[in-house]
Order: sequence, then C-alpha cells, then structure tokens
Amino acid sequence: MTLIAAWIRKNSNLKELVLASDSRVSGGESWDTCPKLVALPRPATAIAMSGDATAAYAFLLHAINTCTLLDGHQSGRSDIGYLANKLRVLYAASRREVSDLPLGQSAPDVVTLNVVLVGWSWRNLCFEGYSYRYDKNGHLQMRRLPSLAENSWGSFYFAGDASRTAQARTWVRIRNNGYPLMHDSEDPEKLANETFLNWEPLETLLDVIADPSARTVGGAPQLMKIYQYGECESFVWRDANGSFYGGREIDEKERFDRRIASFSNGDLTTEMPPRP
Repeated sequence: MTLIAAWIRKNSNLKELVLASDSRVSGGESWDTCPKLVALPRPATAIAMSGDATAAYAFLLHAINTCTLLDGHQSGRSDIGYLANKLRVLYAASRREVSDLPLGQSAPDVVTLNVVLVGWSWRNLCFEGYSYRYDKNGHLQMRRLPSLAENSWGSFYFAGDASRTAQARTWVRIRNNGYPLMHDSEDPEKLANETFLNWEPLETLLDVIADPSARTVGGAPQLMKIYQYGECESFVWRDANGSFYGGREIDEKERFDRRIASFSNGDLTTEMPPRP
C-alpha cells in the first residue's frame, strides 16, 4: 500500500503538477526502498502506483511499454486522454489472462489498486489526472480526476490506503494557513480558478510517513514535477537521514545529476548536485 499526493501548484506565471509519495511496499512485511513514481517515456506524463504491488507494478510496466510501442505516444503527439483510454482497455484485457487459480476458484481475486496517470494535455491546455481501480466485481474503472482540474478549488488529490487521513489533515492545514474558502466567496468560480496550494500536501505526506500508526506508509519521500513546457523532473530527496532517489539511499560516493530537494519550515528548496 502507499500514499500518493498530486496537486497543481502555481509558480510565478506558470503552473506545475507535483507528485509525491512514500516508498513502502507492505504485505506481511515492510519494504521501504520501492520506486512508486515513474516518468513515462513521453513528454510531461507520469504514473504513480498504490495498492497491490504485483498488479500495480504490472500496470506501470504496461504503461511504459505502451508509450514505446507507438511513436505518437512516445513523441506526445497523442494527447494524454487518448493514452489514458488505451491503458484502460489494455489493462482490463491483461487481467483476463490471469490463470492457475486455486482449486474451486473461477475468477481471480479482486485486487486493491489505485494507479494514477497525470500529465499535460496539449489538446485541452491544462493538466489532467486519471485514476484506475477495480470495482467490487473486478471490473477496471477509469475516472478522470475532477479534484485535479484547474477550476477545482485547491486542485489536489490523494491515493492509497491513507488517503482519507491525508485529506483530513490537509484541510486542517488549509484552514490554519488562511486560504479563502468557497463558501466565503461571492464568486466561487473565480476563487477556484485563482487558488492553488503551495506545499501543504507534501507536509501532510511527511506527517503520515512519520506517523507510526500508519503502518503501510513509510520510507523516504519521492518527489516529481511536471511542467507545462513538456518535461518531467524527478528529484533526489535529502533530509537528516541522508539522500534518497526512488526510495533508496544514494551511496556517499555515488554520482548523480538530479537536483536535490529539501523541505524545511514549510518550504521546499532545491540545489544542484555536487560536481567532482
């Protein structure tokens, strides 16, 4: 299981979509060095996993292969909405190939899954997000995420088994930080179009990671940004415990080229990697 945070942040005159997650995969044991955010091999598109690790990682690998199979996907010529629908059809068909079931079982177990696809839509000139999960009958459902729409107040979304806790904690932060709320506005639509969170979802993620009662969430944070100009950027996370990338600790002598992100006093700072 896991916790994923996705939100749209306004940076000067441009917007960026931020993805963050923990690094724990659990299921009888806890494994705290697992990549959960993947930049797909196409412009400004990423995918994040939560839920049953076998099913979720298979989904991520199918998404990577789908992008490399078609030039239109790889170049970004096909819009993210087209890719989202293609993945829905592909993965629904893939799960029908599960076999060697336990004696007396005619259908595979319904797995817990919430995979999130996010990126920039050149067709609609906005960031879009899609979630994939199974209903109680085992049918794959794709849903466009209205809470990530730019005309949605705050434009943020959580996925994973701690998502309800994270939502509640984020709303407490929103109120404490004095954001104008919809019911206080004479023009709610205008307010929704102008209000973007800063780092509140990331603060919530860090809180849940540090909370011992959230047993399925843990490990180092992972961070990625998607920009309007067509790029994804993943960061090395640095805190008092060390430097981490994709959940694993970077060796002291290991070279890397990614920017370093650190969080302190409610703000994210970045720096360039050291040069030899």
